[in-house]
Amino acid sequence: MDLQYLLYLQENIRNETLNSFMMEISNIAISFWLLAVFMCVYWCVNKKTGLFILASYSISSIVNAIVKLSFCIYRPWVRDPNIVPATIGNINAKKTASGYSFPSGHTQVITSYFASSAFIGWLKHKWISVLFLLGIFIVAFSRNYLGVHTPQDVIVGFLLGSLSVYWAYLFVYRTNQDKKSDIKLFIWALIIGIVAILYFLFKNYPITLDEKGNPIVDPRNMMKDGFLGIGIWLGFNFGWFIEKYAVNFSTKCSLVTKIIRAIAGVATVYFVYYKLGSWYYSLMPNYYARMCQWTSMMVYILAIYPLIFKFVEKFIIKADTKE
Repeated sequence: MDLQYLLYLQENIRNETLNSFMMEISNIAISFWLLAVFMCVYWCVNKKTGLFILASYSISSIVNAIVKLSFCIYRPWVRDPNIVPATIGNINAKKTASGYSFPSGHTQVITSYFASSAFIGWLKHKWISVLFLLGIFIVAFSRNYLGVHTPQDVIVGFLLGSLSVYWAYLFVYRTNQDKKSDIKLFIWALIIGIVAILYFLFKNYPITLDEKGNPIVDPRNMMKDGFLGIGIWLGFNFGWFIEKYAVNFSTKCSLVTKIIRAIAGVATVYFVYYKLGSWYYSLMPNYYARMCQWTSMMVYILAIYPLIFKFVEKFIIKADTKE
């Protein structure tokens, strides 16, 4: 039934104009610039709100990785050769579809971003919250339209993303936030990350061979997204803990200082991700490199960059932080 729906969209709805639009919509979920918006919320607007959104993203990433590599569901075009993902010029939508199919990573990530944002804004700005929820629906539909996910994939992605927002809320807004409780949470986070690494490395993956005896889907390629999820998870938890007990920055500063924080932060995160990432890839297998790349970036976002700007503002610019 779900594959028939994709065939219907492919044969009756899909066209060149919509292809380009849906590809752009779909790419919002994995856009560096969308993440940059929430980084700036964390650094410059409201620290707890930013932490909540980034926590939702972190939880969603590792949950998606674990579920994907547990069920190992092949992509729609592997299951039915009649399904042909959309093409925009020389770019095929398959390029946005790494890893296994179930559940949809794009849908789950955009849900973690936008549902947490909608939750925060509901009391004061209901219309903005409605736009966030509409954005989730459009991104989810784009994955069906492009032929890279089934309805089942996006529905479960939405549900898991929503659960991630709930779990992030319990984490960020819990009443018991003493150091002893935080250390316990941090240790459990590390254990989850380590167990996930071992699970991904040593579990049995299904291997379906083509007529020539070659694997249709190589599990080693599928593991890359799993290690990305672990990297985001570990990086968030290291960054959160370090910032809370070694940095403790404030967003109470002048507008000029906030603008400088945002511009310098986005620029340096971009540099850390790409330059440090290429260094990791030259040293180790792709999936380990991807994990280290995202761990480094999340630690930098949450703790290292705040430490830098706190030092600079205090001792060099002498900005009024209004602590």
